[in-house]
Amino acid sequence: MINLNVVSRIADDKNSFPNLVEILHLLKNDGITDVHMLFIGAIYSNQVYQNILDLAGKLGVSSNISFTKTSIPLQELPDEIKNGYFINFTIGQFTGYSGLEGIKNGFKTILYNVDKTLENEPLNLITHCRTTDELIALIKAIRANQIKLDEEIIFCNQQVINGFTLDLPSAQKLLDMMLPGELTNYQKLRRVN
Repeated sequence: MINLNVVSRIADDKNSFPNLVEILHLLKNDGITDVHMLFIGAIYSNQVYQNILDLAGKLGVSSNISFTKTSIPLQELPDEIKNGYFINFTIGQFTGYSGLEGIKNGFKTILYNVDKTLENEPLNLITHCRTTDELIALIKAIRANQIKLDEEIIFCNQQVINGFTLDLPSAQKLLDMMLPGELTNYQKLRRVN
């Protein structure tokens, strides 16, 4: 079983859920029925929630989805869920807080672009899926060789985090621009030593 966890509140402004339900349907059409999707987040729009249920029923994948119906801190999730794959909505290459939080917690995090105008942005990590086709291909690759793909996903997640990390000279340069003329803790520490 491949467990996909979607971290997002169920709300009008986050409504990319039909794409995910359609992915389950397309996988089912390819004979892949062992993929389960858990939506982790509070329900802010009953209409969006009902639309997800209706579409899942229409496409025959109701048994492949479930909801927590409430927000749950990632640290409090059961191990069974933590061991799955976390899909986070992105806008192009913009990762967003929930994606970074998932990566920092050591979860296998997949970043799924929901802005169709950014589908052609160059991305070089397998964890960045620009389209539903790329997400489907990644899910199929996980099914084919889960151990290898888990290693690649963890490596790519680390690359994302490394992209947000500054070395000391870069950090000092940024602080100098933000706080001109002020001594930072780093500078104070260097003067003492």
